[in-house]
Amino acid sequence: MQKLTRMLLLVILSGFSVNIVRAQTNILDQSLLTQQSFDLFSTFSVTGTQTWNHSSTYGAVCSGYVAGQNYENEDWLISPIMNLTQTDNVKLTFNHTRGSAAVFNTGVAEGWYKVYATADYSGDPTSTQWVELTPYNQNVLVAWQYISSGELLIPDEVKSENSRIAFRYKSVAGQSATWEIKNVKVTGEPQATNPNAGVFKITNWNTEWLGCTQFGPIDETLQINNIATAMLAMNSDIYCIQEVSNTVATPTIATLVSLLGSDVWGGSIAPTNSGDCNQRQGIIYKKARVQLVSSEELSNGVPAQGNSYYYNWSSGRYPSLYNVNLLAGSTLVPLSLVNIHAKAEDGNAMSYTRRLGGAQALKTVLDGATYNAKNLIVIGDFNDYLTGTTSTACNCIDSPYKNFIDDPTDYSGITQSLTNTLGNSPIIEHMIISNELFGSYVSNSANRESSVSSSISDYYNTTSNHLPVSATFQFSVLGNTQFSPSSTSSLIVHPNPVKDELQFDFAGADKNTTVTICDITGRQIQSEKASHNTINVAALPAGVYLLKVGNHAAKFVKE
Repeated sequence: MQKLTRMLLLVILSGFSVNIVRAQTNILDQSLLTQQSFDLFSTFSVTGTQTWNHSSTYGAVCSGYVAGQNYENEDWLISPIMNLTQTDNVKLTFNHTRGSAAVFNTGVAEGWYKVYATADYSGDPTSTQWVELTPYNQNVLVAWQYISSGELLIPDEVKSENSRIAFRYKSVAGQSATWEIKNVKVTGEPQATNPNAGVFKITNWNTEWLGCTQFGPIDETLQINNIATAMLAMNSDIYCIQEVSNTVATPTIATLVSLLGSDVWGGSIAPTNSGDCNQRQGIIYKKARVQLVSSEELSNGVPAQGNSYYYNWSSGRYPSLYNVNLLAGSTLVPLSLVNIHAKAEDGNAMSYTRRLGGAQALKTVLDGATYNAKNLIVIGDFNDYLTGTTSTACNCIDSPYKNFIDDPTDYSGITQSLTNTLGNSPIIEHMIISNELFGSYVSNSANRESSVSSSISDYYNTTSNHLPVSATFQFSVLGNTQFSPSSTSSLIVHPNPVKDELQFDFAGADKNTTVTICDITGRQIQSEKASHNTINVAALPAGVYLLKVGNHAAKFVKE
């Protein structure tokens, strides 16, 4: 593995913008159309017996009208905690409507439908210091017709590590309307110094025969709903999952994404049609934080330990490769996830040999030229320890993944020391990272998500016999402090966009000055001595690049 140095530069390009990544980050993005999404919010009834409730069609719904009568009510819908520190330009948007036709404008003038934010929610909205968010669009022209709230700026005085937004509904005896809310989003621009701008949580989870009609938990609907609920609670950016069946008849990935909210979440599985109970490996990810680039099976590998590559990988249950881009502020960070489900321990020596052969063949592939400079995570159900082995059927003492562990220059088993609390034995669900990620892994962040089992009733029978394992990675948004807005402004590039020759205007450059081109992640693409203040970029693929001249930089687009 080669150490990948990222020069993530802050640059200014006057009069030009490129829609490569969003400048804003989604802080809260909930459709409220799934029960899991709605349950992330809390409700509080101040007056009356009616309260906010969930509808899979309409989102969050509150009404003072019941059984032909209108009642007095004050009810609050309060968001989960949001960390708004070191975040600029924080805005709230949502879609909403009112009805019925005879009363949909009732209470608007009286202020019955208000939106608030707070830096510190006390647990009781009547004793919390709120700031009202105004103005927002309340001009519903037709009953039950959804309108956008428009952007509501969240002021600095309510930004904290415990910020929340809330919706307050009111009605009176004899008069009420129904208020429906969905697609609640809070966005913001991470400050350059924001330590969370480039922080990503990645979770590994064997979901135990998910979608399989023959094995695993009996209640398939309860299982997938429990998994969706746990995913929303863990709030990871990427979930790599194993033991997933995905067929035309049972589209497990699409169902899971729908439960989470397809406007917020995406998913993929390779191969797409796995067959019933084939136990494949999939990925679920936040679309605002992660771009899926490609997915495929790593089906080409060498024989090892006297077995074919096919046989070593549990008769064709090959590793699945997911290439993604992480959106770290305004920076794209490429990442390759190799999701594996190794041969299980069947009580015979050959199972160990097949895991050993699979590990040897996989490392040969990953050490090759295609992968040896990538940000790489081998993740999944390894069905064995990274230190020692689960196998009792052979006279084995070494992990079948010892080849990775014995190469600390190139790989690190960040989950190696985690233990199963039930038996105090090492875990079998692992992450091994390449050396390109050594500096990005948050030390000691790898952990077992033990709260999942305690929050779901009869977890090990209804949901999975494995606990999720998570780790956190932090990527620099700027990465190189020598660049600043003032220093970049003196470097001007043209034409922009450019096809062949890029010219740059910088008085400090001479024929001995080094001119460097980097991609948007900071990876060096081209470097040469300055010549007549031009550089040939004809061979570059179309895209966005950074031109560095000395300690100055500017962004340009190659057509």
